[in-house]
Amino acid sequence: MAEENKGVETTGHKWDDEEGYPLQEWNNPLPSWWLYSFYACIVIAIVWWILYPAWPLANSATKGVLGWDMKSELQKELREASAKRKPLDDQILNMSLTDVKKDVELYNYAIKGGQFIFGENCAACHGRGGVNSVDGFPTLSDDDWLYGGDLETIATTIAEGRQGVMPAKGGAELSDSQVNDLVSYVMSLSGAGAGPGNATAGDKLFHSDDAMCYTCHGVGAKGSLKGKTPDGEEIDNSIGAPNLSDGIWLYGGTEDAIKTTISKGRNGHMPVWSSDNGGKLSPVEVKKVALYVQSLGGGM
Repeated sequence: MAEENKGVETTGHKWDDEEGYPLQEWNNPLPSWWLYSFYACIVIAIVWWILYPAWPLANSATKGVLGWDMKSELQKELREASAKRKPLDDQILNMSLTDVKKDVELYNYAIKGGQFIFGENCAACHGRGGVNSVDGFPTLSDDDWLYGGDLETIATTIAEGRQGVMPAKGGAELSDSQVNDLVSYVMSLSGAGAGPGNATAGDKLFHSDDAMCYTCHGVGAKGSLKGKTPDGEEIDNSIGAPNLSDGIWLYGGTEDAIKTTISKGRNGHMPVWSSDNGGKLSPVEVKKVALYVQSLGGGM
């Protein structure tokens, strides 16, 4: 219980007055420091309204007597940053990728820039750091390449894009039994299991002129980068046919995934990125990304 205090000003609020000793809300003044701080905030707000953009208008806002705005400030900072980068960017643009890599300071600058550009534009498909777990998008953190892992080839891939096409049933008239034989052969190459068909028959079909799988994947299914034709000729690297014997899969290495790839085909698309070809990256940005991507997996 609280005894009513007649000598202290209250707000008039009372509770629990059954026995004549109510709880009362005293009308204590606010601390001076709090009041001064509050008044100072009001003054600062008024000054801010006068100096900077603050009051919204129909399609804009007041400009403020200083004429400052965030967009102009950002553009100024971007111009200053661009001016600082320009000498280094000019060097990268005018040097070969191999020479850039030999210059430690320039190389470190390039791959840091490439990492940022990659994160903004490439990571959605290839994953952060090039480590991807989604079928159909190559992992870039290993040394397994479809078109080549040297710097110039990577730059070409980024700048010009790629179109990887696996025709349904290899473009041939294959029966379901023949597809199963090919699945078994492909699975046997990497020790993935027995498969649904006859691997020996699949080997023969793979290297025959009926299926003609060897024309892209090469003898032994080593891929267009490492494989050769039965005559020992090199395969065109621009085909981008994967190595089927290394256990690294673009669309999955299960029986069902391999069967789908053979029977229904695949169509992989790497978009054009260079502004020279209609993309959104400048030539120097393409070089930076190429250097960064190769740094992830070593290239070849």
